[in-house]
Amino acid sequence: MIYYRGAFRETDNVIYFKSEVPLAENDVILLGEKKYFVESVEKEFVLLQRVGSIITVQLPT
Repeated sequence: MIYYRGAFRETDNVIYFKSEVPLAENDVILLGEKKYFVESVEKEFVLLQRVGSIITVQLPT
């Protein structure tokens, strides 16, 4: 179990959460009903950005 501290750009809000897998930049995580994009990871500190909605896109083959 890995414990993380997350912050949002230009705010003082900090959240604490745990993950069973290591997080990496560009991951999208679900915390309850909310989705967050991981902008950067430094040790157990992550910079998060709130995601409004995720759209499925198909690429032409």
